[in-house]
Amino acid sequence: MKKRMIAFLMAGVMMLSVTGCGGNKAKNYSKYVELGEYKGIEYVKGSVEVTEEEVQAKLDTFAQGLAESKEVTGRAVKDGDIVNIDYVGTKDGVAFEGGTAEGSDLEIGSNSFIEGFEDGLIGHDVGEKVSLDLTFPEDYGKEELAGEDVVFDVTINSITEKIVPEVTDELVKNNTDYETVDAYTDSVKESLKAEKETTIESQIQNDIFNQVVANCTVSGFDEAEVDQLIDDEFESFKEMATSYESYGYSYEDVLAVNGYETEDDLKEGITEYVKNYLTQKMIIYVIADKENIKVTGEEISKEVQEYMTMYSVETEEEVYEYFGDEYFELMLLSEKVMAFLQENAVQVDSLEDTTEDATEATTEAE
Repeated sequence: MKKRMIAFLMAGVMMLSVTGCGGNKAKNYSKYVELGEYKGIEYVKGSVEVTEEEVQAKLDTFAQGLAESKEVTGRAVKDGDIVNIDYVGTKDGVAFEGGTAEGSDLEIGSNSFIEGFEDGLIGHDVGEKVSLDLTFPEDYGKEELAGEDVVFDVTINSITEKIVPEVTDELVKNNTDYETVDAYTDSVKESLKAEKETTIESQIQNDIFNQVVANCTVSGFDEAEVDQLIDDEFESFKEMATSYESYGYSYEDVLAVNGYETEDDLKEGITEYVKNYLTQKMIIYVIADKENIKVTGEEISKEVQEYMTMYSVETEEEVYEYFGDEYFELMLLSEKVMAFLQENAVQVDSLEDTTEDATEATTEAE
C-alpha cells in the first residue's frame, strides 16, 4: 500500500496504513505521552490589513499576463527582454553535459541561469557572440559542476520585448468579470484579505499547537511503528531519486539537493522527521481521547467521496490504495483537535507583554 504525506499544520505528517479505532490508538500512545497545558494557550493574531503596494503588485501581475511580445531591432539587450540564444558551456575547454542548447528563449532578469549569465548579455546586440566567464554555486545540484569555473559562449539570435498594457476600464472589462478598474481593484483587495485571513488562521493554529507540544512530555515511541515509517520514507526517497535519473541526476546528486552528504545522513534525517511526526500524532490522539473528540465513519466516507470526485477516481479502494487506510481519520481528527485548541486558547496583543507580566509577578512574589 502506498503511503501518503499531508500537511499537518506547518509540519509534514506521514499517514500509516494501520487501521483501528482511535480510542485504541490513544490508549497505546498514552503510555508514551504525558499531557501538559493545552487549554488557555496564548496567541497573537497577525494583521489582515492589505497595503496599496500589495494591491498594485496584483494589478501589475494582471497587466503583465496580458503583455504582448514584439521582436525588436536596433538596440541592445536590456533587463526584461526575452532573448533567443545558442550557447555552449565548457569546463577546462571541454563541453559539459547539459550546458549546450540552440534556439533557447531566456527572459533577462528571471534568474533562470547561474549568476552572471543573464546580466552578461545586457548591452549586447543581435548577432553578437558573447563569452561569459562564470562560476557555478558551491551548492549546485551536480557535484561535478559545483563551485567550478566555466565558460559559456553565447550567440544572441533575437531580442523580444514585452509590451505591458495600461490597466484601464476597457482592459478590465475585456479580460475579467468586472466593468471598471475600481471594481476590479476592490475585488483584488477582498481576495488578498481572504488569503491573509486563511494564512493567519493556519499560523495561529500552528503557534498554538507548537506550544501544546512543548508543554507535553514524550517518553518514547512504538519502535515497530518507527521502524515501519523509516523504511517507508527511505523507500519513497529512493523511488524519487530513481525518477530523476532521466534528467541526468545521480543518487548522490539528489542526496545533495535535499541537504544530505551521505545515505547515513539521510537516514538520520528521516528518523528525526518520523519521531517529530509521531510526537504530534500521539499528542493529537491523546488529547482527542481525553476531550472525547471523535471522527465518525460517515465523516470519513464523505471525505473519501470528495477525493474521488477531486481526483476522478471510480472506487474507494483506489483512494485508500493511494492515500493509506488511516489518512482520512487522522486528517479529520487533527482538524477537530486544532479547532478545539483554538477555541480554548486566549488571544493577546503581545506574547512579550504577557511574559514580562509573569516575570514581574514572580519578582514581586520573591
